[in-house]
Amino acid sequence: MRLHPLLSRPSIQVCLLAGLALVLGTLSNLTASRQRRLGWLDSPVPPSTAARVEPVPPPALPQPIIQAPRPVAEPHPVTPRVAVKPPPPFPPDPANPVREVSSPEALKAFQAKVPFLDARRSGDYEQGHVAGAWCMPVWEADVDTRITVFEATAKLTSKDPIVLYCSGGDCEDSHMLAAKFLKLGYRNLLIYRAGFPDWQEQGRPARQGAQP
Repeated sequence: MRLHPLLSRPSIQVCLLAGLALVLGTLSNLTASRQRRLGWLDSPVPPSTAARVEPVPPPALPQPIIQAPRPVAEPHPVTPRVAVKPPPPFPPDPANPVREVSSPEALKAFQAKVPFLDARRSGDYEQGHVAGAWCMPVWEADVDTRITVFEATAKLTSKDPIVLYCSGGDCEDSHMLAAKFLKLGYRNLLIYRAGFPDWQEQGRPARQGAQP
């Protein structure tokens, strides 16, 4: 069989063979199973077979930790402390500016640092006296000078207590010394009637020598 002159050209023959191959391929693809069937380049990819690319969300930034403000405790009302001054020991008795005190009261006055005056003679004072007591020998000539020095040093008021003592028993030296202070305006004079002998017997603080 003699071909048409156009079909005898090599370029035409290549195109015919390509077309024939395309037709055969199409027929083969249609008769093939769904899994083996090939898709055309220009055909859309079915949604079921297309690779699903999920969008990757950006990394979440760490959220700042916000702490709730702590409740501020209301300050408790502070009651100011008022210094309570203890009542002075042995308050004055206007009706009795000179009165006697017992041995325990004399010790209480000593512990409260009430001034003690020894009315005995200087020699007796040096042999032993209440620790811290002033030497006020009522029978000696310089007793007024000693009283003046005591007043300038102690600086007491007329209401401050003063303890006076002598040898106890029938000794009146402490009462005589109290009379002198009474004339000077003092109104809280305490006579330790039992005197230094009782102080020694009780084993209370005592000293020897000319100094208090």
